[in-house]
Amino acid sequence: MDIKPNLENPERIQLLRQFDAGQYLKQLRGNRTLAALSKELSVSSAYLSDIERGKMPSDRFMGVLADYYEIDEDELFKLWGKVPMLAKDEIQNNATLQRTLREISRNTKLTDEKKEELYDEIYKTYLRFAKKLAQEKKDEGES
Repeated sequence: MDIKPNLENPERIQLLRQFDAGQYLKQLRGNRTLAALSKELSVSSAYLSDIERGKMPSDRFMGVLADYYEIDEDELFKLWGKVPMLAKDEIQNNATLQRTLREISRNTKLTDEKKEELYDEIYKTYLRFAKKLAQEKKDEGES
């Protein structure tokens, strides 16, 4: 009987993703010992070891790791196959955002590439809006 691994199993895919993410962090650690790194990050060596073997770190600690290794926090979350709790909360508490994401995901005319393009445009719009707000606040302070 030839048993092949089921790579379509979402739980298995997530476990493999977590293992790969842990190995990536281990590579980033390089020659530093877990003990030395644990002192720098104020966590136990056992916790770091668990993470490098695939245990999911907390959202807060993912931010700590991203800062320490000077890597993009969003990319680190993506490697772990995790959505930050702040993003989940924002989606959960905003009906308009839920509706927008639902409509985008249901639109069969949008390829993954076009969805990414649309999300990039949404992000650019947000940045312009935030810049405008900052300028308005600055202008208010000058008057």
